[in-house]
Amino acid sequence: MRYKLIGYKLIQREIASVIARTRNIVDVTLIRQDYHQTPEILRDVLQKEIDDIDSNSSKYTNDLTLNDIDAILIAYGLCSNAICGIRSSRYRIVVPKAHDCSTLLMGSKEAYSEYFAENGGSYMYSRGWMELGINEDEMRLERLRAEYMAKFEDEDTVEYLLDMEREMLKNYDTATFLNWPGFTPEEYEDRVKEIAEYHNWKYKKVDGNDSLISDLIEGNWAPDRFVVLEPGQEIAPSYDEDVIKVKMEQGDDRS
Repeated sequence: MRYKLIGYKLIQREIASVIARTRNIVDVTLIRQDYHQTPEILRDVLQKEIDDIDSNSSKYTNDLTLNDIDAILIAYGLCSNAICGIRSSRYRIVVPKAHDCSTLLMGSKEAYSEYFAENGGSYMYSRGWMELGINEDEMRLERLRAEYMAKFEDEDTVEYLLDMEREMLKNYDTATFLNWPGFTPEEYEDRVKEIAEYHNWKYKKVDGNDSLISDLIEGNWAPDRFVVLEPGQEIAPSYDEDVIKVKMEQGDDRS
């Protein structure tokens, strides 16, 4: 099978480790992490990528076995509703039933829900997050300060945004390291321990599970784990344990 995958750059290593094993042909586009703080912008970015795939499809022949793609795979979770409303006019879109990228790394929405039911104040870290500098400490705040000053050029606005960051961190009491199968974790695990100590948080380690990303890429799209959109259909939040669903037309009361 031939797939186009659009995914979150912070999990690029995890995605690559699964693609390396598959017989399927997977073309990958990774979206940089800074859009994650603005779901409405991320939605527009994702839709633009899909629109480009749709419009460029005329360059291919109609032989699906040779030149075209069989589906667009979205390696994102619901992510503050960022994926809601995305659609393709030509291809099926396949989306994991996932709250966010942590769900993709934990292997299922059930594993995610079970962990956070017991550890609701956890801030999650992975190798990708560590390598790309997503660290919740004062060094990160100083980097944010420089970025905000370059963008807004107003000290009051910058301090307001940094205060929001600091306030957000008050909701956490645990640093959790997500260890991916096959990766060597020591240096990343040690860094997460340092972050936990810096914030006076607890430290926990959770072994990740590659089954959700693997099933996405292998085409094992069980309906309890994935939503498959036909051309023209859109994603919507389900507000239940399924996380997401196909958006129904007005007046259609199907769940």
